[in-house]
Amino acid sequence: MKVFLTGATGYVGSVVAEKLLEKGHAILGLARNEASEAKLKERGITPLRGDLQDFDSVKKGANEAAAVIHTAFSHNFSDYTNAVKLDGKAVAAFAESLAYTNKPFITTSTSSFLGDTKGNSAGEDYPFDQNSPRLPRGEVEQNALALLQKGIRSVVLRLPLFVYGRGGSSFVPFMIRQAKDTGAANYVESGAERVSAVHVEDAADLYVLALETGTAKGLFNVSSEAVSMKDLNEAIARLLNVKAGSISIKKAKEKFGKMFDFLSINNQLSPEKARRELGWQPKFEKGILDDIENGSYRNFSVEARRF
Repeated sequence: MKVFLTGATGYVGSVVAEKLLEKGHAILGLARNEASEAKLKERGITPLRGDLQDFDSVKKGANEAAAVIHTAFSHNFSDYTNAVKLDGKAVAAFAESLAYTNKPFITTSTSSFLGDTKGNSAGEDYPFDQNSPRLPRGEVEQNALALLQKGIRSVVLRLPLFVYGRGGSSFVPFMIRQAKDTGAANYVESGAERVSAVHVEDAADLYVLALETGTAKGLFNVSSEAVSMKDLNEAIARLLNVKAGSISIKKAKEKFGKMFDFLSINNQLSPEKARRELGWQPKFEKGILDDIENGSYRNFSVEARRF
């Protein structure tokens, strides 16, 4: 199958591309510049020049392919509002090209707008936090799901806050660098808040399952484990050979800035629907704590010794 993939050079998208190629699918990848084109060609991916702001290229890719997987998203937290607006416009552009084709459209969402799930492992029908500053991302999710009514096999994969592995992601490197720069891996107050996590390869496997399972449609949570913020920071402390400890909410807001909201809440997802309906079985059993301390994030400890 020929798949149009956005974000093919990004953290999640590049692993999705790898999994698609392993399964024999052809990929048309959106490329913002010559460097991206070169990277895609090296991996056996046909580049399509354009970006999410170029809606003609988005529509062209959707028209030329038998399916669309949309993983691209700007993770510039200083301009999050405009990033979400752009994502919403991109989804609308895809809808114009895909309407009444029954083509698969697999897009990416996040658990962040659910806010604090407290002691709950949120299912796909868990209510949105109406006071969340990231609520518009949830609205984009709902718009993507509504495409089922327009003859599109729409699938939304809702990723947890902590997608990890291969030494990448957003939150794990941020936390490691914070600990390295300050000489302490700090969590907020008790650090008892629990968050869901999934290895990037396990997440990528689910994108492929959603593509290849012809009955797959609707929303699926993506999660393989839950860990506490205290445990995460203690693993980072062991990685860097620094102390782990509690700090106040006030100090944490100063230290973490725009990341504070993500690092101070319970945010757990239930993956039972994906396991039940798609047969998804995560393979990385050692988990995020082991990967931080003994796995793909070991290069950060080498960097830390240089300071």
